[in-house]
Amino acid sequence: MRKTLGLTIILVSGWLCLAVPAQEKSAASKKSAPGGAAMAMPKPAPEMSEMRALIGTWTTDEAFEASAMGPAGAGAGTNTVRSGPGGFSVLMEQRSKGSLGAFSGHGVYTWDPGQKAFRTAWVDSMTPGLQTETGHKEGDTLVFTGESMMAGKKVKVRDVWSDFTPTSHTLTSYSDDGSGEKKVMTIKFTKQELPAPPAKK
Repeated sequence: MRKTLGLTIILVSGWLCLAVPAQEKSAASKKSAPGGAAMAMPKPAPEMSEMRALIGTWTTDEAFEASAMGPAGAGAGTNTVRSGPGGFSVLMEQRSKGSLGAFSGHGVYTWDPGQKAFRTAWVDSMTPGLQTETGHKEGDTLVFTGESMMAGKKVKVRDVWSDFTPTSHTLTSYSDDGSGEKKVMTIKFTKQELPAPPAKK
């Protein structure tokens, strides 16, 4: 009985020694074989070039129309946009101060290949919940539409990015609470100049 058990252990050990290298060889061949099972990593869509135009640090000059949010006024701040993970999105941070008080906001902009449309998600210090919008290119402008809550009422929103140059662009926002579309605000973005490098000694 002991001889039989010992022989069985020897045979199983030998089989494992042969099987492991065979499995490693098979896995290695899958990795190296052209057109193998390894999936090619996706790359950012060409449409993301539109979003990359927003990347940078910008000063903002803001003009607010009288609306349910408050009276007409003005503000100024800083808008910082950087590339998101893998280059598939851009991440936006807004900090400003004006007639409505201090404001901060955070947004994510991306291209959705399934919907063949731009998508954005936005949260800020003055609006409860998550605002999402869908965007399309219209001529030289980017137009995003969605819904938001203003003064406890659901309204349609339309954000138009326009007048793109290497050093500036403009965002004009509109809302419609059912009584017709009205302009809510206009923000002019101007690229901050990088500080001059220190003089070499």
